[in-house]
Amino acid sequence: MSTHIKFIAPYQSMVPIVDECRDEIDDIEISIEVGNMEEGAKIAKEAERDGYDMIVSRGGTAQLLRHVTRIPVVDVTMSGYDILRVLMMGDEFNQKKALVGYPNMMRGAQAIIDLLELSVDLFTIDSIDEIEQTVYEIRESGYDVVIGDVGTVESAKRHGLEAFLIQTGRETILEALEEAKASDAFFKWNFSRTDMLSKIIKYQDRDVMVIDEYGQSLFEAWHSFDERPFTDDELRQLPLNVDFKYKVNWQYYTRGKQQIDVKIEQFVHDEIFYFLLHVHQHDDLLAQLDWVEQFSVKQKPTVIADSEPMQAVMRVIHSGVENHQLFFLVGDAGTGRGLLAHYIHHLSWSGKTLLEVDLSRSQFEYLDELLSPEVGTIYLRHLTQLPPERYYMLGRFLRKAMDTGKHVVISVNESVVHWFDTQLIDQSIEVFMPPLSDRPDDFKGLVTLFAAYFHQHFGTSVVKIQTDVIEELKKYEWRGHARELKSFLKSVVLSERGYVLKHEHVKKYLQEKYSTRASSVFQLEGTLDDIEHQVIQSVLEEEDYNQSKAARRLGINRSTLWRKLKQ
Repeated sequence: MSTHIKFIAPYQSMVPIVDECRDEIDDIEISIEVGNMEEGAKIAKEAERDGYDMIVSRGGTAQLLRHVTRIPVVDVTMSGYDILRVLMMGDEFNQKKALVGYPNMMRGAQAIIDLLELSVDLFTIDSIDEIEQTVYEIRESGYDVVIGDVGTVESAKRHGLEAFLIQTGRETILEALEEAKASDAFFKWNFSRTDMLSKIIKYQDRDVMVIDEYGQSLFEAWHSFDERPFTDDELRQLPLNVDFKYKVNWQYYTRGKQQIDVKIEQFVHDEIFYFLLHVHQHDDLLAQLDWVEQFSVKQKPTVIADSEPMQAVMRVIHSGVENHQLFFLVGDAGTGRGLLAHYIHHLSWSGKTLLEVDLSRSQFEYLDELLSPEVGTIYLRHLTQLPPERYYMLGRFLRKAMDTGKHVVISVNESVVHWFDTQLIDQSIEVFMPPLSDRPDDFKGLVTLFAAYFHQHFGTSVVKIQTDVIEELKKYEWRGHARELKSFLKSVVLSERGYVLKHEHVKKYLQEKYSTRASSVFQLEGTLDDIEHQVIQSVLEEEDYNQSKAARRLGINRSTLWRKLKQ
């Protein structure tokens, strides 16, 4: 009989490693979800209701789960290999570094640091409650980088520090799964389906409602609403729209600017179908606009600016942000305009929301919704795809945005200041983004930053870059600039198993890239319309036939792309 394991990973990049391990142990079935601390506790409670045999998690999350569920919990302990990997990665950065952890971890870490002569200082904590104060003291002492568990990393980011997570290797995960399988032989829990009364008690502190198959209310408790947020007709229709193939259904309602999300769970009590409704409200209409994305930029974005052209960019931004509200980021796609928009926002409005707006799909009648008090910066993309008759309306919106004290950042391929009136121009500043070919001194920083990002988010193995790799990368013509370089490195490190990215590996992949680029150029034949069709088909293939992404890359809107495909 298989052991059903719910693996609650406290961070996303642990997932692919667990996925690799699932087939190496017989007679186990693993379901993986990501959730740290309280989020993990919610997943554990759901796992208990779903009848899982064991839970596997790590660190503070595992300790917390033991208090919120009856399912046995196995802790994925940190091994020396785990600590060694992150220390070697952090050694690539020249900033002042601190390692935060519990006493049992620190003993092994100190030995590694002494043996390899690494420049890392240790800070020992005895409980989760000490993390926040310890990280605060680290920041005040002039440290730039913090290494630790998930809670430590989150705290470091809140304090604006660079942070590296101690990630778990596959050997440690395999040990934990083996322990879970062995423990299951001693701890078998048989969970029965929760009846209606226990469900009501469990969710009595939330906005919930129980209805029968005819939409009649049997029980309701409202904490966020003054009265029931549904009409009688909506309740009668709700069971008719439930798809019984799925255990959980969702329905959405709009009340003015308020969105109401309803999670619907069906269950049987005394052979009668009932529906448990979990009701959540959203006061923000922005969540419903698919051309607007919201960001909370709590940590200062890392901008690599070792080259003189990028240092000039940073000087313009730092000197201009105090006296200017409108920024034009002028440069090619892939040069890092979006990153700088986040950076500008962090300099002035780190406590507020950053909005990214796709002007090519925007609905101008909703633009004023972007001016809510919670918003600090508005980042506008695809300006050149607007029809000329929209320029006046956009100028009026820009003036209103700046009147409310907001920063507006606009990414463009060339100077467009002549489009706007003198009042706006006086409050604007142009930042000219250099191409990657003009930034040779930034390659080492960019490559190191990208490799660290992939290691943290995707669990890749590479933690060290050979020096001659950087020189090899500089030789290539990166038409897509930093974005293309990052995409290329992602493909390389995902395919490599070693901890060191070597020159011969990168050279091989670059040769393949040269070959692919050359063949794609020489295969273009026929009329101009034929060539355009080939380009569109090539981009569609690269974007897995996602027309929205393809249209953005081609610099056209979806309706134009659809029309060209039909020709």
